[in-house]
Amino acid sequence: MRAVLAMFIAVGVLCAVPARAAAPVEAGKVFSGPEGEQVALVLLSPVESKKALLRVQGTGSELDGKVLPHDVNESGAYVHYTTELRGRSFATLVARSGGGGSRSYVLNVPGRRDSIKVSFDDARTKALKGEELYTQHQKQKADGTLTRMMAFDRKAEMAEAEKSLSEPVKSMNAACGTSAAVAIDWNSIPDELLKSYSIASYCESPFTALEKLCATAEGKKAIQAQVKEVSCRFGEALKLEVQAGRVAWTTAKDAANQEEFATKYFTENLESARGQGEKLAERLRLEKIRVCADGKGHYVALLPHETQNVQLAYGDGKKFVQVAPPPWVLSGYHFLEPRFFHKTMNPSFRGLDMRVYSEVELSEEKKSCAVRCGERTIPFTLLESEKAQELVQKASFEPNPQKFVPYALLRDQQGRYYLVERGFQPADERNFRVSIGPKGNLQQQKMTDIVSDSEGEIFATKKGELRLVLDRTAPSTWLENKKKTELRPVPVEENLPLIYNELGVYTGARLGTPCDDQ
Repeated sequence: MRAVLAMFIAVGVLCAVPARAAAPVEAGKVFSGPEGEQVALVLLSPVESKKALLRVQGTGSELDGKVLPHDVNESGAYVHYTTELRGRSFATLVARSGGGGSRSYVLNVPGRRDSIKVSFDDARTKALKGEELYTQHQKQKADGTLTRMMAFDRKAEMAEAEKSLSEPVKSMNAACGTSAAVAIDWNSIPDELLKSYSIASYCESPFTALEKLCATAEGKKAIQAQVKEVSCRFGEALKLEVQAGRVAWTTAKDAANQEEFATKYFTENLESARGQGEKLAERLRLEKIRVCADGKGHYVALLPHETQNVQLAYGDGKKFVQVAPPPWVLSGYHFLEPRFFHKTMNPSFRGLDMRVYSEVELSEEKKSCAVRCGERTIPFTLLESEKAQELVQKASFEPNPQKFVPYALLRDQQGRYYLVERGFQPADERNFRVSIGPKGNLQQQKMTDIVSDSEGEIFATKKGELRLVLDRTAPSTWLENKKKTELRPVPVEENLPLIYNELGVYTGARLGTPCDDQ
């Protein structure tokens, strides 16, 4: 009886102990990388909560062995599994849907710039026990491991930012031959800013700008003399000051083109090594100048240009004229020269007939240059930089000498040509002149009236008896003593060599190109 009673008591005691609750986990998956990296993924119940546990192994990072809680964020074709890492949102695993229902996965770990491609591991998935993963997570949560890893650590973040910034500072000092120190004004950077942005990337803009400027001899000299230390702070707008060797850089989280801002400030405000109030920008411009000479008193200056690399100028060394720049699709080394025809060049390069374009050929490596006029190439000598700068600084520069350019060309049945020109400069585009006559002997007409509208142009002579009508819908005509002659249009762009070499209007004219004296 006592034995039976003892049995009932034991059963009662056992029944009084509550059953252990099952871990709230769903079936998990394991993904493996090419070098033994692994990430185990287990969704938490209910699935609708969009919560998961992830354990990373084999990456050599601080994530290894930690079972961190993650949010499951779906956006279009992507699923991001994100956690908190030192107070920052961190996407440990990213899935991307592809065609045919396929999915690709990448693993991100701190300390690695590039993501790690991982793929589904069937064998490890079958061996995965979600309950054990959950238990491990609970243990790490209880002993504070996860709290320490996920909590924001301002001192650690500051140290990491300073370490990251040290690389561009070191690179700049090496390029410039300087030993500039850097200081971050941490009082200007609240925690939320430190959590959300890369402080080093915002503070590095002046160093990147300085390093690039040191690629030039003049920039290097100026920076060595005027940049001793740099401070960085956050503010409402970009600001840069240089005083007594101290560079004060104020960055702003929403400001764009920060490196360009810094470069512009340095070039416009730092003094060149020459001093006397000369700014670095002027010295850098002069440093880029190249001058070629043929030894016969003819010089070609290649001046820096923002959009076409160079702006050409031609002259005798004391006076230069601006060479008319080519259309934007060509570099500034080219120039229109219809008097010299190169029959083997491309007749339709981006809509341009390259057979009527010549060019200056410059080789910095060989320290040589030449002028190609059509099919003929004339060797020039590249002057030393200092001599080129001195020559350009002393010389005068004038506009291109051309006054008129071809606008329209027509011909009648008797072989007489009718050339209409308009002003070369943009301000003179409505200034026309007309020349008429046989090939080689066109005579300029005295004009008394010009009508120009959407329907065409009418050009009248002094006595009002002669008219040239260029109509866009009807054939062009010539009126002389009430006699009307129909004219055949001759395309200007296809006949530039004819206009400049055979009609006689431009015989002896200077076009302000390096081929004027060839």
